[in-house]
Amino acid sequence: MYKEIIVETTSEGADFIAGIFFSLGAQGVTISDPNDIDEVLKDKLSWDYVEENLMERRGGPVFVSCFVSSEDCQRKIEDLKDEMKMLTDIDTGSLAITVRDYVEYDWLSEWKKYYKPIRAGGFTVVPEWQSYVPTPEETVIRIDPTMAFGTGEHESTKLCLELLSETDVRGKNVIDVGCGSGILGIGAALKGAEYCYLCDIDSLAVRSANDNARLNNVLRNVTIEESDLFSKTGLVADIVLANLTADILIRLSEGLPAHIKKDGVLICSGIIHKRKQAVMDCFTALGFKLGKEKALGDWDALEFIA
Repeated sequence: MYKEIIVETTSEGADFIAGIFFSLGAQGVTISDPNDIDEVLKDKLSWDYVEENLMERRGGPVFVSCFVSSEDCQRKIEDLKDEMKMLTDIDTGSLAITVRDYVEYDWLSEWKKYYKPIRAGGFTVVPEWQSYVPTPEETVIRIDPTMAFGTGEHESTKLCLELLSETDVRGKNVIDVGCGSGILGIGAALKGAEYCYLCDIDSLAVRSANDNARLNNVLRNVTIEESDLFSKTGLVADIVLANLTADILIRLSEGLPAHIKKDGVLICSGIIHKRKQAVMDCFTALGFKLGKEKALGDWDALEFIA
């Protein structure tokens, strides 16, 4: 049994409390600071989507926590109090201490119990540990959903899969930009694409996509590499898949004409409603024609024809 020790403090005091925890040999130190969003606002960075409760919590208390064994808990608390008495030159807030029981779970096994196959258009995304018998109309994509974005649960991924399932990919060359888990590119390969190029700026995503491509037996006609958008490929594709964000899609548009064939199809998603028009304006200005539109929850997906 473990105990979680939580100290209420301020943004200024959080690093000092975390340092004390580490010096006492505590494990799993975390800082929950609702004021971190102020750094984003101060730097005038642009975010497509921010959870509303992050804005609501601004100005609230900061909590620093750690985990210790039940046997060591009381001693650690006494040592913590002694160390915190030395913090006299900074605003540390209340320094109120809360202790609660922490029961260790095998979180991965617990999570697996609740992950079910997900249907999106003609695709069904199935976790690799589950047995599943598809209908003749289904294309099953098996994934290990523990490592990278793209489990099929998110609305933007579902929308892309729906549009992809309505697109004839047989014998086509496909690019999946920002591939995450590889779910879209792998889906295209399973539907008969001749060749699929997948890339992502995140090395973890690249590893996950490789593992999932192997799981679906499509490695023979798939290339997956770490890359920022089109920076490492000269492929001119019939179909480009891009489940990103509005700002990154707009940046993608700069290099897209050189990587998509005349009358080729662009399927893009990850667009919140209020940024949909900006994306549409960007691509239509380049000569792309809007085809299909789909919406789910807070998200939009668009199909353009080159």
